[in-house]
Amino acid sequence: MGSGQASLPFKTAPYLPEIQWDQPVAMVRIPDSATKLVVERFGTLWLLHPEERIKEPFLSLLGKGAPPSGSGTPRLTLNAIFHNRFPAEPYLYLLSNEGNNASGINRLSRFEVTFSGDRLQVSPDSERVLLSWRAKGHRGGGLAFGPDGMLYISSGDGGPPGDPENVGQKVDNLLGSVLRIDVDQQDSEPYYRVPDDNPFVGRPGVHPEVWAYGLRNPWRMSFHPEEGTLWAGDNGDEHWEMLYRIDRGANYGWSAFEGNHPFRTSNSLAGPTRERTPPVVEQSHTLLRSIIGGLWYRGEAFPELKNHYLYGCHLTKRLWSIRLKAGQATSPRRLADTGGQITSFFEDDDKEIILVTLNHGLMRLVTNTDEHTVKPFPPTLSQTGLFESTASHTIASGILPYDVNLPVHWDGALRQRFMTVPTGKRVQLQARPPTVSKWPKERLRNEIAIDRWKMPEGTVTFQTLSLPSPSFANGRRRVETQVAYDDGGEWKFLTYEWRDDQSDADLVGEFGKDTALMISHKKTRKSWRFPGRTECSSCHTQNGMFVLGLTKAQLNRDYDYQDQGGGIKNQLEVMAALGWIPSGVTREPNHATRRLPQPKDKTFSLEERARAYLHVNCAHCHRETGLAGRASFSLVHWFKNEHTKTLNAPTLVGLPGLAPGEARIIAPGRPEHSEIVRRMATRGPGKMPLFGSHEIDPEGLRLIREWISSLPKE
Repeated sequence: MGSGQASLPFKTAPYLPEIQWDQPVAMVRIPDSATKLVVERFGTLWLLHPEERIKEPFLSLLGKGAPPSGSGTPRLTLNAIFHNRFPAEPYLYLLSNEGNNASGINRLSRFEVTFSGDRLQVSPDSERVLLSWRAKGHRGGGLAFGPDGMLYISSGDGGPPGDPENVGQKVDNLLGSVLRIDVDQQDSEPYYRVPDDNPFVGRPGVHPEVWAYGLRNPWRMSFHPEEGTLWAGDNGDEHWEMLYRIDRGANYGWSAFEGNHPFRTSNSLAGPTRERTPPVVEQSHTLLRSIIGGLWYRGEAFPELKNHYLYGCHLTKRLWSIRLKAGQATSPRRLADTGGQITSFFEDDDKEIILVTLNHGLMRLVTNTDEHTVKPFPPTLSQTGLFESTASHTIASGILPYDVNLPVHWDGALRQRFMTVPTGKRVQLQARPPTVSKWPKERLRNEIAIDRWKMPEGTVTFQTLSLPSPSFANGRRRVETQVAYDDGGEWKFLTYEWRDDQSDADLVGEFGKDTALMISHKKTRKSWRFPGRTECSSCHTQNGMFVLGLTKAQLNRDYDYQDQGGGIKNQLEVMAALGWIPSGVTREPNHATRRLPQPKDKTFSLEERARAYLHVNCAHCHRETGLAGRASFSLVHWFKNEHTKTLNAPTLVGLPGLAPGEARIIAPGRPEHSEIVRRMATRGPGKMPLFGSHEIDPEGLRLIREWISSLPKE
């Protein structure tokens, strides 16, 4: 306990916790008003009255696109902004996406706002479309009025990972760009004009709205309050996340470059600007996975943050900051682990920052007073106290070996698992499904109970991964030991790399490590990735109670328990005897919902085996507010097929190789058209699973193909 880095300087707390939100994506200022606007992902906009601590409906787009729980395709709201001279110019501008993932369209619309007394009203029928462009992936979503009074809009490259259509360096469209338009006094179509000083006005083959280009997916952007410069966070592809200052006529290099790094060497810089503007800051995917551009801090509550730019990550849920010194950015500083999937930032009337998160609603920043004496992480495995003898891999007294029914595929690695729970503490078993809008409660009434275990503070679990090798003792070469422990309410994840002589293992740094392992004395080498701590926490999240293998369906199995007289016992019964779980948790060995089967265990149906495989290898991300939150389907095994939102569902960003509209997440009877199969069979960009596995699992791939082939075509 008490090991690791010092407490981060800040943490988050709910903002108006009595008000609940359904996947908010933006909070919007209404000029000259204490009322705010909150935009939810699936087309509902609310007026928020902070002083009254209430919200009221403002605009619903559900009639202009199907709701998420209904048939058809929802209209996704990306962002909104009021005219900078509102209410003199009584307009709300809304950026949304309509259509399916094969033929999606972004639309920038204008709505007229009226007043009823002091209350704002808007009619869906007042919508006027200013701009539209195709966007079947990477939609962008930034809206900002500049000091010049112009409206700036950010667009993504509109397609799947890797930019297979090579649109990043094309300027004959509105993709992968920041656009600049004049919306003043434009009362007839197209309800805007192109400013004469836009950089490419009059250039053949260039859309005149383009202000800058070569971006992948700039989701949020904002202006520096004093300098008037425009800043945007741009989502990277394989390795990097970027923070850019957006300059007039600049080319940021995508997809010839990803940040400062060549991405597709066959591509050259193109368009009217052949010089690449580098990012002000770039951070690797060991730190960030989906950057959310933020704001410059101007509040009074935290003087140490004055003139810092605050930004975040949607997937790792972390908050970062930089400062500018002589025009150069300082090294990024991690401020807080927010726990929320950040979608946007907002500055309140006191100029304090509010974080908008998809899963936890609105959050405010507070000083972290949870200080404690910090000890360094043990630099070697032998110093952790987990082993009586590290060299012989003999565990310490009080630690229980265990195994799971269905392990995650990890490139042929053999695993030995162990755990311990502090004396006198017990596991909390969760038995009821959560109420979430994406999968309404009425859909879950006939489903089995969720199987999640909340481990008590102080729990430690660890596993050693080995590779078969005749050159090492017992025919295996120990590669790494992964440790997860709850240090007083916060789960921490460490990796130790075993030395070639197998005498001990050394702590891997925070950002992980790539290496070539010696797996035999004949110098045979194997590429291996030791995960960084952010990589571990990306999958080991609150949704899976942090330790994914500790569930009834995984632990319900017999093994040879050597303590207390030895003999074959059931793991659950052993844990109950130790007082870790209630004694009423009994085994049901032939029930699929109580034991996850292996792919070849034909005492279970083909569907039970396939769904178990997807649950273990995919569902930690593909579930409500998981790492793959942008992919709106769930692969947890307790959902029926029709409730997973996978059957005949179009892909959000499909791999290249199929005609538009052909790919489905699961195409019943057609595995070759099923994105799940295609990604399992891919290594490199677009592969699944995203972490851990670097080699195709032939047995798992065969199982999922067979199952999808057995599903009746629709």
